[in-house]
Amino acid sequence: MKDNQAHPRMTMADLVDYVMGARAAGNKRPVILAFCFSDELALKACLEGCREAKSIPVIMVTMNQVNSDGGYTGLTAGQFVGQVNRLADEAGYDGPIIFGRDHGGPFIIEAHKQWSRAEEMAWVKQNITKDLDAGFTCWHADGTSGRDDELENGRLPVSVIADTTLDLIRFCEQKRERLGLAPIAYEVGSEEQQGGLTAPEAFDDYLSLMKNGIREKELKNARIDFVVAQTGTHMKLRYEKTFKAFDLVQAGFQPRRVKILDKIAEKYRSANLKLLFTQHYSDHITPDDAAALRRFGAGKANFGPEMTMPELKLLLEWETAEREALRKQGKTSTASRFRETMLKHLDRRPDFWLKFIPPHTDSHGSSKTPSIFEFSSQVQDALIVFRGRYVKSRPQCRTAVEKLFENVVALGIDPHPAQTITAQIKTRIIIPRIEQFQMTDLPYEV
Repeated sequence: MKDNQAHPRMTMADLVDYVMGARAAGNKRPVILAFCFSDELALKACLEGCREAKSIPVIMVTMNQVNSDGGYTGLTAGQFVGQVNRLADEAGYDGPIIFGRDHGGPFIIEAHKQWSRAEEMAWVKQNITKDLDAGFTCWHADGTSGRDDELENGRLPVSVIADTTLDLIRFCEQKRERLGLAPIAYEVGSEEQQGGLTAPEAFDDYLSLMKNGIREKELKNARIDFVVAQTGTHMKLRYEKTFKAFDLVQAGFQPRRVKILDKIAEKYRSANLKLLFTQHYSDHITPDDAAALRRFGAGKANFGPEMTMPELKLLLEWETAEREALRKQGKTSTASRFRETMLKHLDRRPDFWLKFIPPHTDSHGSSKTPSIFEFSSQVQDALIVFRGRYVKSRPQCRTAVEKLFENVVALGIDPHPAQTITAQIKTRIIIPRIEQFQMTDLPYEV
């Protein structure tokens, strides 16, 4: 597999400088679009869309997805970069690809909350080294998650968040300088609730601590380009009474909050502290919301579930058609059992889906440990579409998808299922989002 050097070299810092220059020239107000998922067909759609729109793919992965132990994808940072470059070749994209770490920090992985902070920080720093080796040039230093015994009134103290963030940046800077690498575009803060900077006062305190810490720790070469906070966006399942079905909705973007937070950030900005607002949970925001983000000067918008859900919806539709066709032929034993396999794997990890079930949703079970099989088929299907990406890369699930594709072709349901999925994601979501955020026609020599 090719490494990231197989494509023209560009860093996130380069792209940020280009975006700021374009704004200063008054031509447009672009916002960097970050693709935060690891699904192969969605990534291929992203790369094809960027080729057609003449954009530059920014691909970021969380600690849960990709890490030194493999994450839920089974890939390390270097393997992930190799996979994306292979997909770029298949998609005919030969421009630069920017890789970054999303939610890089301690205790992002729930199971790690059994570890001591020292053990967890050592593991995160090991991942920083591997990320730099793989060619990541954007790193989200997220110090907002902690062990339960570190919380005060259910929250992680802002001072702990700032100290953790600074420690991660200092380590990354030491490694970067030792390796002679170009500047990293750091992202700080988070929209998460445990230690998330959801209130303007906490946001202000955090940025004050960060600016002082940067000076005290002599991190004068560290450029903090992005800062994340909560702007009201939150993806959730909602029961739609009219259609008697569950649907995924955006709980409510609040543009006014972006304006408030940006005004606070302005107090702390300098040459190396651009502190451009990053919108996480951007999925399913409206075109008007995208325009508001541009108007208020946001620097980056992250997308994930919105661009992976179409594949899972199609797979469920095809499996329904597959079962019916095989039933008529008396060949049900050759069915893919995609849905059943996905549910079994999700059922083993209620931490992936349980908190997203709407309150007062009926179930037909009374066990202490809830099972996904206790809920209606509508709830199950909605959870597969919304959270299935967490298990779809498991070997049994991959095998089920491959068998479903085989049957879909053989039964005449769709002659080219992979291309159908890729084309739908590209044309209905990727390219429209690139256009909404004015990230088209970018020069590769940025």
